Amino acid sequence: LMGTIVIVRSGSPIVSRDLNQVSAKTAKAVIVLSDTSLNPDESDARSVRTMLSLVGLGDKMGHAVVEMCDVDNRELVELVGQNYVETMVAHDIIGRLMIQCSCLPGLSQVMESMLGFEGSEFYLQCWPE
Repeated sequence: LMGTIVIVRSGSPIVSRDLNQVSAKTAKAVIVLSDTSLNPDESDARSVRTMLSLVGLGDKMGHAVVEMCDVDNRELVELVGQNYVETMVAHDIIGRLMIQCSCLPGLSQVMESMLGFEGSEFYLQCWPE
């Protein structure tokens, strides 16, 4: 992270002024996470409103990945986001992975080695130029 500047902003993802403040219009990628404090339909409705706000900023929008709670609401976000959006339903993916792991012995160990944190460590060292 040497030389990297991280700027944190807070605001509402459905307010255009707040989206402009974080330069959402020029972002290469936007990630919209579901709100776990709301019920699934309310959380997905918030994601749809967020995508409406992002699309309303202008015609040049980066790629957006939206986490949905209910697979039935996926089409709404894809309709609003058109070609710019990709949706994912976490519990649907997890359920499919669990079924695949039960059908294919050894797959769970492969998934654990790919997605787990054991053996994955970063060490930072300053080197003279």
